[in-house]
Amino acid sequence: MPWLRKKKEALEVISRVRELELKAREVAEGALIGLHRSRHRGSSIEFSEHKPYTVGDQISLIDWKLFAKSDRYYVKQFEDETRIQAYLVLDASGSMAYPEAGKALSKFDYGRVLTAGLAYLLLSQGDAVGLGVIKNGELDWLPSRSGERHFTALAEFLTVTKPQGETHFAPVLFDLAGRFKKRSLLILISDFFDPELEVEKSLKLVRHRGNEMAFFQLLAPEEMEFPFAQLTWFEGLEGEGKILLEPTQLKKAYLKLISGWREKLERISQELAADYQLFRTDENPAQILSAYLLRRSLLPKRVRAR
Repeated sequence: MPWLRKKKEALEVISRVRELELKAREVAEGALIGLHRSRHRGSSIEFSEHKPYTVGDQISLIDWKLFAKSDRYYVKQFEDETRIQAYLVLDASGSMAYPEAGKALSKFDYGRVLTAGLAYLLLSQGDAVGLGVIKNGELDWLPSRSGERHFTALAEFLTVTKPQGETHFAPVLFDLAGRFKKRSLLILISDFFDPELEVEKSLKLVRHRGNEMAFFQLLAPEEMEFPFAQLTWFEGLEGEGKILLEPTQLKKAYLKLISGWREKLERISQELAADYQLFRTDENPAQILSAYLLRRSLLPKRVRAR
């Protein structure tokens, strides 16, 4: 019966949304536990800051606890000043479907949980979160909002998305940059398997408009180690076709290529005053995220782009 089939499909989607919500909370809470164990004090993601006291500011807004620590006067910013507008952009191109279902957790499934975990952290501290998914070279978009209900909407949006097609960062990020109504935080989650020049140009455009950025690169262990030893069929997941190769002849050149691209991506991030973090899909995302947040919290407040 058609209605029964539709009801069953709807229940399956609801079940997958609930499962993603639970995994996202596990990642977020695991990251916070890591910060607690490090005896770090502060919020989970500190992208906002106080501002120095200037003549004309209300004395009642001075943070006296911070004064006791720093011997300087700082004024607490109003809630609408300290809350950030964050945009999480997940790559849902064909290459993110690796490895195939049933073999191990794909890069996209890993990224989906990581994205939901980040959204949960940001929403929990009152920030507004928007979500973009790059699929078939286009941007699927969920506008930024705050609040617990929005987390469910984000989880549902992620749940029904499947990786397919090519990446094409440039037109997507050009489109995205035009949607920002104010300076925002952009966290781009991808394997970054796109032509180098296209990636670099589009990222520089977003940064040039004053936005803060973080690059989270997701790679499967096979992509980093190339453990293949026998004659193997290799298939491109974005329409490149299949080819039979002797992997031992390619391993050295491949590892040099992938290592060089990672180093270049790190260099681009440094040039743009952006964060770069590698996530291996065989490692716990909560632990990596916790280490990243701790490292970020210990850095001096960066100068915002003008």
